[in-house]
Amino acid sequence: MRSVVLALGMLVWVSLAHAQQPLVPAGSVVNSGSYTAQGVAPGSLVSIFGTDLAASTSSGNTIPLSTTLSDVTSVTFNDIPAGLYFVNSGQINAQLPFNVLASGQTSGMVSVVVTRGNVSSLPSSVSVASVSPGIFTTNAEGTGQAFAYDNSTGDLAAPVGPAIGPFTTVPISRTSRHALIIACTGLGSVTPPIGNYVAASDGTFRNTVLTPTVLIGGVPATFVYSVLSPQFVSEYQIGVVPAPSTPTGDAVSLQIQIDGVTTTNQVTIAVAP
Repeated sequence: MRSVVLALGMLVWVSLAHAQQPLVPAGSVVNSGSYTAQGVAPGSLVSIFGTDLAASTSSGNTIPLSTTLSDVTSVTFNDIPAGLYFVNSGQINAQLPFNVLASGQTSGMVSVVVTRGNVSSLPSSVSVASVSPGIFTTNAEGTGQAFAYDNSTGDLAAPVGPAIGPFTTVPISRTSRHALIIACTGLGSVTPPIGNYVAASDGTFRNTVLTPTVLIGGVPATFVYSVLSPQFVSEYQIGVVPAPSTPTGDAVSLQIQIDGVTTTNQVTIAVAP
């Protein structure tokens, strides 16, 4: 019996001694909507790519978001714990804290550290900008069909076809004057401010401090609002009405412009006359 106990103890010691250190390479923290790395914005959803980031796949299912998932005991930006949406060995999706920059600072470099148990990655530098817009897409790759829907019908503005998740797919009509709601992230500060880890579900509209412009097929849409989602942490929603001159088709480009930054023209929606 004693030899068995000693053997088990040795196995535990060996396991701990060989715990894998997470690795977060430079440039591996990107906007979770656009998957671009030109800088990420406070309060946005970001994806961290690396190796040995977690022992297993786990998703956060609570609001406020938890700061631990699987064996990931923390992800910190400038020593501030991030809320976690998803972890696996190669990717972590997290909320970049709204207060990651010092008061009055609008951009700069911050440090990210991933910790599993008591083993931490080496610090990796992350560029933070005041805004870094990205539109969520159905392929979760930052291109193709946008998560953008007709506010009146709830239909995803996509070519008619099979449902995508809970959404029926119907092109939005440019003459209907229905509002298009765009799911995105990275639009920066909101007013009134909101804390980390939570959704704007208290009935108070959190409007973005900066007003975005939305281009559909290169044509500016009529702005309605730009707010934090009341349902999802770090998701922003922009409401616009397509202009009567908006081009039609199954893959019309959808872009956000804010504070001099324009998203890719490779994100699309379907538009009908």
